[in-house]
Order: sequence, then C-alpha cells, then structure tokens
Amino acid sequence: MSNVRYLATITILAFLSGWLLFTVESSLRNTTQPDQHVPALYIDNFLATRTNLQGFREYTLSAPHLVQLSDQQGTWVEQPRFEIFSDDQRQEWLIDAERGWIAADNQIIRLEDAVNLNRPASSDKPALSISTRQVMIYPERGELETDAPVLAETPNGVLSATGLKAYWHEEQMELLSDVRGSYVPLKPE
Repeated sequence: MSNVRYLATITILAFLSGWLLFTVESSLRNTTQPDQHVPALYIDNFLATRTNLQGFREYTLSAPHLVQLSDQQGTWVEQPRFEIFSDDQRQEWLIDAERGWIAADNQIIRLEDAVNLNRPASSDKPALSISTRQVMIYPERGELETDAPVLAETPNGVLSATGLKAYWHEEQMELLSDVRGSYVPLKPE
C-alpha cells in the first residue's frame, strides 16, 4: 500500500508542478504592455529658435505646452505660434493655431484648427491676414501649404480660395483654385 501512496503523491506533485509551470508561463506571455499614452516628454512654455549661419533668427516656434507620447512619432503642441523673420530681423509672418504637430525629423510642422497667418504692414506691403483650418510648414525649404479653404484679407480687399502655397524666402504666394475676391482701392488723402 505504501508504494501506491508514494506513486499517487508523486503523480499529484507532478500534476501540480505542471499546472504551476503552465500558469506562470501564461501570465508571462499575457502581461500587458506599459501604458504607451503617457508622456515621454512634457514641456511648458516651449520656445525653439532656428538661426542662420550669421546667428540671426530665421524662425521661432513657441507654445504653452508641448507633449510627446511614447507610442507616437512626432510631438504635439498646444496653441503653437510660428514666427518668420526677415534678414534684418523684422517679423515677416506670425502664424497661430489651436494645436500643432512636429514630425520626429523636424522637417514638417502641421498646424490645425483656427490657423491664422498674419503679415504686418511694411513700407512696401499692406498688412495681410489669412485664415484656414490646416497648414503644413516645411521650415527647411521656407514653404507652407494647405489644400483647405482660405480667406485672405487686406485693408482694401478680400480673397477666398481653396488651397494656398507660400514661399517666404521668395516672398511669393499662390492661391490654388476657386479664387474669388473683391478689391476697393484706397482713396487718396
């Protein structure tokens, strides 16, 4: 009888060992990944400045909040402000939006939701304000574009269009399609 008890005990222990090993392996295989939606990087009052070889500002990008999530390529910014400067350090353009995204390689900046592009008046150009819903900025090339509807306003005219391309180094802008507008010449003083 003792051999039977001995064999039964060994069989039960072998079964429990197998079950324990199976349970441990299963739990190791099914472990959940850590939450990938936690910020890997979070910055308040963010400001980045790009300078040319002479050390003068080409553009700045600032925002009250910048967040990079660990599972995403790129970085999200809240209320981004993109400023473009001329060679003599005058502000050429100011671009504001509700939110934006910066590609991981910093080659593309996408601004979204209530995007406003403003060029201040200068001695040779009137003030210009453009509103749209999304703009792609290519800082290295000095270009921006959108295929969304745009509304451009100057002191004496209004233009609406679908799509826009701008080249700030060449000071050129192209409205792509469905261009409509009104122009009222300024009265001489």
